[in-house]
Amino acid sequence: MSKITKKEEELRKEADKESKRLQKIKDLMREIDAEVRRLTDAFSFLLTYRQLFRGTGLEFAQLKEYVPGQDDATRIDWKASLRTGRLFIKQYEEERNLNIIVLLDACASMKFGTQKKLKREYASVIAGAIISAGIEIGDNIGFGMYSEDIITFLPPSNDETQYYRALRMMVDDDLYGGKCNLDKALRYILNNVEENSMLFIISDFIGMGWEWESSLKMVSNKLNDVMGIMVRDLRDEFLPKGSGNFRFKDPFSDKTLIVDLGKAKKEYERLAREQSEKVKKIFRSSNAGFIKVFTHEPFVKPLVMELRIRRIV
Repeated sequence: MSKITKKEEELRKEADKESKRLQKIKDLMREIDAEVRRLTDAFSFLLTYRQLFRGTGLEFAQLKEYVPGQDDATRIDWKASLRTGRLFIKQYEEERNLNIIVLLDACASMKFGTQKKLKREYASVIAGAIISAGIEIGDNIGFGMYSEDIITFLPPSNDETQYYRALRMMVDDDLYGGKCNLDKALRYILNNVEENSMLFIISDFIGMGWEWESSLKMVSNKLNDVMGIMVRDLRDEFLPKGSGNFRFKDPFSDKTLIVDLGKAKKEYERLAREQSEKVKKIFRSSNAGFIKVFTHEPFVKPLVMELRIRRIV
């Protein structure tokens, strides 16, 4: 009898955990929906750009079955169509759907937050909005999370269920924590993602050293484009005014430190500013896009502006 009771208790706990997970997904979806339209409009410019500037010198990629009302009838390949008995059009390399890859930092420092949202929660809204916008315009979406290693990776797909699979991972508390190895994550991308891809790296870029610089340059040289999105909490860069001792905890080692705020504030903010600027400089020198947003600020406008500047959209 005790074994049955224990099993029933385990099932009840699992059902309760699943119910909470589903509620988190619903809450996240509501927030994403508020942002996704502007991003969808931005990504849609990319399709318009392809159509307007498509030229005769582009590399032929493959034949695609003609869809009335959607495809340009003047591009029907009549020889291929006569051979098969079905209508086909020529599709060029430039026209093929992009692979949009979102790489989300799940390291311990992303669980920090002093504003309305933890960094991981805010980053999930950004990631979800990009994924939803990409799927809506028909591109292939891939999603990965990393800490000390790649935790999970969904290969690019334009299936709408890709969005819900990614959201389910984003709200899973068990996937967050540990140290950070961006270098390893980028090398995974380098070896597993096709050239016709755009990579979004969403992270606070804290506690990951600088080994990833060379990997970023290699990924940027290979892929269509790379964009870094730095997510910071206000206290990552600015300490509150005042004096007195405060207790700080290292998210990677769990070590604690008592700090005199009055003495440390100026030096802390200087070092934080230098570290943030160094990350930005690395992205720029790698010919990659970069924005920084705080968790209490909107992210769509600076993201769209950076995309426009880089002529991606």
